[in-house]
Formats: sequence, C-alpha cells, structure tokens
Amino acid sequence: MPHFPIPSSVFSPYRLGGLACLILCTTLLQACTTSDYTMFEYRNGSKIIDGEGGSKRTVDGVEIWDAGDPPHRYRIMGMIRVSDYDMAYVNTTMLHAIAQQVRHSGGSAAILLNSNGGMRTAIDSMTWHERLGTPQENGYRILRALVVQYLPEQASTPTTASAPQTSKPAKALKAVR
Repeated sequence: MPHFPIPSSVFSPYRLGGLACLILCTTLLQACTTSDYTMFEYRNGSKIIDGEGGSKRTVDGVEIWDAGDPPHRYRIMGMIRVSDYDMAYVNTTMLHAIAQQVRHSGGSAAILLNSNGGMRTAIDSMTWHERLGTPQENGYRILRALVVQYLPEQASTPTTASAPQTSKPAKALKAVR
C-alpha cells in the first residue's frame, strides 16, 4: 500500500495560528450565549386557574406554552425574565434557560408572556418580534414567562347522596269478586 506524505504546508505556523484563533473565537462566542435570568415571586393568593389550552412546545422535558395556557388546573409560582444577546439562535438558548429555571424552582411548565406582560395569544406567537422576545436598545432580547405548577384534577363529587333503598315485600292483593 503506497504511503502519501503529508505536505508541510498543512502544519505551517500561519495555519496553526488561524486554527487557534478560530477555536478561541468559538469559545468566546459560546460564553456570550449564556442567558441571564431572574425569578420573581408571584403573589395571587391561593388562586387556582383552570386552563383552556393553547399551543406548546417541549424543551428539555418542560412544557413551554407559546399561546394560551395549559388545559390543566394550575397555580402560578413566579415569573422568569430571561435576557440574552440579540442573535439568530438566541431564542433556543433562552427557551433552554426558561426550562432549566422551571425545573430548578419545582414548576411543571412555563407560560410565555407578551411584551405588555399579558398571556400571549395565537396572533402574538405568529408575529416575528413577539416570537423572539422583546428587543431592547442595548442589544439584548428579553423573554418573560410565568412558572406554573400543575395541580391534581378535582375528583367529581356526587351531587346528591341517595339514601339506601330498602326493598319491602309487596302486599298481597286480595282478589275482588
């Protein structure tokens, strides 16, 4: 089997320097994609919400409701604010950060909010600027989400408790002549 020599130009100092620069830039770019998140306490008493449904996606095993809310009984635990640099792949990074924070806080799912702080609708989730979060003047993008905890479904209770029926023997009818 013939052996082909490797040209010396492959390992030239310029090429190795360029490769080292590429590796360094890739590492620095990865450091810029970490998301900053803040967890806020949400106070609504012991209010239990019956969700109506909507559209969701699952990120890292956590349901993230893009439009509408979960079709379950749930309570709101808190709110997450995630910010990251405004880049093409930032939305995925931010959703992973939301999923991580939901798991960390013991929640079941997250509901994305629109830029005004309300629950997103189907129209909001289709618009370009809402889908990627709220742009900021400093080059960051912000997503807000509610952390929710699913509650067990309420057992159906009988409306009227029927008394046990006792069967009495029927009286014998006398024949009438």
